[in-house]
Order: sequence, then structure tokens, then C-alpha cells
Amino acid sequence: MASDPDLRPSSSPPASERMMEAARRELAMGGLRSMSFRRLGEAAGTTAGALTYHLGAKAQILSDVVEAERARDRAWHGAWLARFAALDRLDATAVATLLEHYLEAISRDDARLTQMIWTDLLLRAPQDGDLQALMRPWFLERRAFWSDLFEGRIADAAMWGPTCWAYTVDEGVHSLALAHDADYRLLRRLAVERLSHRLDPGRRGPLARAFSGLVERLDPGLDLPGRDRVSDLQAHGRRHDIALAACGLLLDEGVDGVTHRAVGERAGIPGSTVAYHFRGAADLTRAALAMVYLVAQGRAPAPAPAPDSFERRAAVVVRGTLYFALAAARNETLAAQAIDLRRLRGENYVHTLREEGWTHIDGLDGQVAALAGIGAAALSSVDGENRFDALRSWLLVNLRN
Repeated sequence: MASDPDLRPSSSPPASERMMEAARRELAMGGLRSMSFRRLGEAAGTTAGALTYHLGAKAQILSDVVEAERARDRAWHGAWLARFAALDRLDATAVATLLEHYLEAISRDDARLTQMIWTDLLLRAPQDGDLQALMRPWFLERRAFWSDLFEGRIADAAMWGPTCWAYTVDEGVHSLALAHDADYRLLRRLAVERLSHRLDPGRRGPLARAFSGLVERLDPGLDLPGRDRVSDLQAHGRRHDIALAACGLLLDEGVDGVTHRAVGERAGIPGSTVAYHFRGAADLTRAALAMVYLVAQGRAPAPAPAPDSFERRAAVVVRGTLYFALAAARNETLAAQAIDLRRLRGENYVHTLREEGWTHIDGLDGQVAALAGIGAAALSSVDGENRFDALRSWLLVNLRN
């Protein structure tokens, strides 16, 4: 019987390279859930035995893929720094230009896959100690990049670096999903412009007046629950329970984990009952996203199994919104929901901040603060360092009454 050519000791290096590239693309497009030998074998056009022979166990494959992505990312960011090495001073215009260029660049070509892998692992690392250890060197390299970019070029460089890093964590994943949309790109430009002036009310240019109209224009008509819109998911009952279970799975597993069967198991009901209330996968996903909105607005409790608390609700906002944006980057059919998610960024936060005394804040300020805050919380969940409080105080200083 002829042997599998991929199992021969003399197999050429391209076989291993082909398998590694398949593993890379599966991780980028499907996350850790896609890293099974069956799926990797199908993607590489080979067998599970060949994968084990060439690449080792699943944990070793993941480690090798992450190391390869770190090397790509390190080279990419190094070239990026070199491109702007002659820039010895940063003002507001330069900061806005750098951020917009960076967000555009990570959404293109090879950098796109790296950014998708980075985001997926960033969200999963807090729940997995081994993954957190694997991610830490990459995490430190990215932190160093943002520090190096601002060091010696701008006042308060020690705050500009972490703030822009946090901002690009959130806006970056939306750029992956929505960079093709001209209205989104304008919204992003308005946000980076406002961030570059550190939300100074005296530096609100004429473009900022277009913000409200742009937000309305981006409304995809999905009827997701805004602050003043009542949702049937608020009322206690079967639909509420199902949506809350779906939201919990979104936090723990990402959008791919929100299936009728899994939601039924978490809610303690048959999958057929879930399907009766939410017929298709899109309906169930939309219910999970709607529940993220309601939790963020304080109109629904955080999902079990963790007890409802401020920290748990914050996690709903951070993980739920970022996971959904990442899913939209992988699946263009979710773009409409992702647009709604991005255009309503900060809607709730504006009300909260005004109640706390930040009376000069407007809707665009709220978006920028929410994006940076969510990014900071995601980064803090990996290494335990509280970036949120200092970032918020520094960024919002000009908005206090």
C-alpha cells in the first residue's frame, strides 16, 4: 500500500509551510474553535497524521503560529516606526494622521490576518492561563511600539502611548470589519481628530458638526434597543432568558459559540424551544447583541454564571462588543449589526459621564472615550494592570465643568 507522501521523512519544507499557513488562516478566520485536526487537515489538504508528524500536537501548532505572527508583527511595526523616524515632533494633526494611517494599514492584506489573530487571542487570554503566558511577549512588544512612537515627540508621551494603543484595540477591530464603508471611514476620521485634540471643547472643528447626521445616516434600521427604545427582551420570560443565555455564550465563546443547541443547554431548555423563539442563527445572534446593549444601559442583568455586578456588566460591554466586531470582520453578513454597534458607541457613556460632572461632553467625545475605555479594559484584563482610571482622567480633563 502506498504511503502518504506527507508522512515520508524526506518531505520537503513546503509541506510544513503549507500546513502552517493553513493553521494561520484557520486561526484568523475561525479562532481557537477552528484549530481542530479535522479542520486544519481539510484546509491544508492533508491528514491528521501528517499534521501531527510535521507540526506536532495542537498546543505546539498554536504556539508556533503565535510565534510566527509575533515575528511578522514585530517586523511590520518596526517598518512602521522606521517610516516615521524623521518625524521629531507630534502635534494634533500628526497624531490624527498617524492613527488614521495605522487603522487603515492593519485592515489590509497580510496585516489583517495578524490583527484578527491578535484580537481573538487578546479576548480569550484572560480565561486561559496558558494562552495568557503565550500572549505576554507579544503583548509587551505591542506596548513597546506605542511607547516608542510617542516617546520624546509629544508632551505627556507616557499617556499618549497607552491611550492610542487602547483606542486602536477597539477601533482596530471595527476597521477590520468596516473599512470598506465610506461613511464608517468618515466617522473614524472624526473620532481620531477629536482624540488628537484630547477632547478639548475649544478645538471642535466644523467637521464635528456633521457627527449627528452621520450617526443617523449609518442607522441600518435593525431596531436594536437604543436608550429610549423599549425592547421585548427586557420583560422576564422565555425570550429574555434565551437572549441572556446567548449573551453569556457570546462573552465566553464568541459569536460562533451562539448556537441553538448551546444556548438551550445554558438556558436549561431544549434547542427546539430556542428555535421557536429565534428561528435562525442570525436572529439568535441579534438577540445576544441586543442584550449587550440592554446590559450596557443598565436595563438587564449581566448573564450567568458570574453574579451580576459592575465588573461583570463592564465585561459584557468589552467582550460582547469586541467579539461581535471580530465576527463581522470574519463574516460580512454581520456588517449591518457591526455598523450599528460602532455608530452607537458611547451613547450610554455620555449620559454616565454627564451625571458624574463631565458636563461639556458631546456625542463624539463619548464615542472616543468609550472606544479608548473599552480598549483599555481589554488590555487590562490580560495583565491585570488598571489602565482605565488614569486614562479616563487624563483624556477627559478638558470636559469637567
